Amino acid sequence: MRIAFLIHNAYGIGATIRGTAHLSAALAERHDVEVMSVHRVADTPTLPFDPRVRLSSLIDMREGTPGYEGDHVLNTGTHRMFPDPAVETGRLRYRTLHDLRLTEWLAWTDADAVIATRPLLNGYLARHGSDRYLRIGQEHLTLASHEPGLRADQNSCLPHLDAFVTLTEADAAAYRTAVPEAADRVHAVPPGSPDLGLTPSLRTSRTIVAAGRLVPGKRYDRLVDAFAKLLPEHPGWTLRIYGRGPEHAALRRRIDRLGLYDDVLLMGAVTPMEPEWAKAAIAAVSSDTEPYGHGILEAMRAGVPVVATDAPHGPARLVAHGVTGLLVPLTGGSDAFAAALGRLMDDQETRDRFGRTARVHAAAHSTEAAAKAYERILDDVHARRTRERAELDALTPRPRKAARAAARLSAPHRAENPRRARSPRKPPRPRTSAAALVTPTGAIEIRPTAPFPGPYTLLLTLRDDPAAREVRLPVPDPGPAVLGRATHRLDEGRWDTYLLAGTTRRRLRAGLVEQGALLGLPPLEDGTGFAHWIPYRTKDGYLAVRAWRRPAHAEIIALETGESGLLVTAQLHGIVRSLPRGAMVRVKAREEGSESFLLAARDQGRGRFGFRLPYVMPLAGHGAPQDVWDFALLPEPGVAPVPLGRVLGDLVDRKRVAVLPYTALEHPAGGTTRVRPFVNVRGDLSLLMRDNGDRTARLPAD
Repeated sequence: MRIAFLIHNAYGIGATIRGTAHLSAALAERHDVEVMSVHRVADTPTLPFDPRVRLSSLIDMREGTPGYEGDHVLNTGTHRMFPDPAVETGRLRYRTLHDLRLTEWLAWTDADAVIATRPLLNGYLARHGSDRYLRIGQEHLTLASHEPGLRADQNSCLPHLDAFVTLTEADAAAYRTAVPEAADRVHAVPPGSPDLGLTPSLRTSRTIVAAGRLVPGKRYDRLVDAFAKLLPEHPGWTLRIYGRGPEHAALRRRIDRLGLYDDVLLMGAVTPMEPEWAKAAIAAVSSDTEPYGHGILEAMRAGVPVVATDAPHGPARLVAHGVTGLLVPLTGGSDAFAAALGRLMDDQETRDRFGRTARVHAAAHSTEAAAKAYERILDDVHARRTRERAELDALTPRPRKAARAAARLSAPHRAENPRRARSPRKPPRPRTSAAALVTPTGAIEIRPTAPFPGPYTLLLTLRDDPAAREVRLPVPDPGPAVLGRATHRLDEGRWDTYLLAGTTRRRLRAGLVEQGALLGLPPLEDGTGFAHWIPYRTKDGYLAVRAWRRPAHAEIIALETGESGLLVTAQLHGIVRSLPRGAMVRVKAREEGSESFLLAARDQGRGRFGFRLPYVMPLAGHGAPQDVWDFALLPEPGVAPVPLGRVLGDLVDRKRVAVLPYTALEHPAGGTTRVRPFVNVRGDLSLLMRDNGDRTARLPAD
């Protein structure tokens, strides 16, 4: 069967897109599958679609490209699908052009079944879809979550669809009650989660992970408040919140106000999310409502126990209280959530027991099971259509020729599209990609695909290197290439990866990159110094390795910034293992006209030291509208400065997620100056000072 999914935007990372990517891949095992995205906003999708699934689009919204249609003459006004055009909100609004493109595609598609994935698209499918194919609507939220106008509009469409699929049986029951005339067409199919073969979490990372769009309903404020209550008794724990959305700024302010800027990280949107769950010791879901709980299922597949509010509709369906995690009453607020989190933070044995059981429970919620449920629905709809056609034929005798035409309409078939003759589908071009796994020893296992004949060599090249340094190692068959910290040397910088076979060289795209072993992993320290590696996915989707290699390094383990200054504690690594007498911290200005200065380093024993920077010192030496100072340890005369920063762990671009708050200071020359410490792109500590407005205009008159 040829199955087409109709989706709003296949190039984002939301739950609908993730569910469509997973379900289309499972169906592609036995069917010809296409995903039609109404909008195209990027060259390639952020979430990977199975190479057997064809991805197409109706309206190109990529600014600066030849096909851009954001300024199309019909991309104005409002759509005419539902009476209230405002029911669909967001950046990609539906216009007159959408009416044209959607009705045209629905008229000419050669699919045997079309599955629409949001209320407005369900409306187009019900009104403009054809009896040539099966028409299936999906609900990725809940009936109660929609505004009354949108709820009524979508409900009016259900009798005109062949089937309507919700995520939970509870929501299906709500739809059957709301639209009794279509009750027999409403089904519940949990979306499931694919088994990606990830290494499960060891649950020892002292990291709590939450993920989802940053919107009020997710109640991340409740989670942050609960974590703040626990941190004094659980030092060393970290909360990571993944996602983006309108609540980002409010969450940042809350984190800064509670002094959690060094303990709570707003990670932004990350894809794929599954390897991030595997880094967690505990998964946290603090929502007031959860239509299904995709993140819960992903965390359970990674072997992570879940602490979740007992919100409608999803958590209680997935989390078995006291077996795979803990459910918290919604009425308990942050205190109840903190109590549940604290129970698991204190008890490694319980975390392990819950996590192991969670993996078993999650296996029952597979994407393959969802695909088979959809196949049963399609078979049932086809049988119903055939039966209804036969009953109609029995009541209305027809000439033989008309009967044959009716028989052709009784089953899905390919449309005769006068605009495009269907040609045999070409097999997808194999992609040269690789999965990467950090082992408990810190080695990196890289397992490339093999789209062309071997034998293969893994090539790593240092980016932007005049000396063109490279590392080569054979790829055994079978088995991954192993980049060992004790056997290979990667100089500091970013290393790109390639697969070589004879004269063929292809850059490796990133598959799954598993970094969980990096949390808590000590650096490599030998007689030559300090080294640390992080494999990662580049912004454009390629596999790379960020390497640090230094004779010595001072890793920041605690940082506190306030109104009066900056307090830092660091641990020495490499050839400088203890703090020499008289060691100083140099704070060096980048801009000419600004002053550099030295601070005393206080020895705390066992290679640990601390220092304090009063902000009055850089403020007095602040000679430009914006200045940056860089920090380094000066151990003793004749010894090279030791970089001071944060490079250990799994974060390649810490500057983006570990955002420290600004402090506003009154400049002696007048005006206000904001100061903020930050970790720069090299992973080292810097300090930014920036004036607000024109300082010279505020100087007092003579």
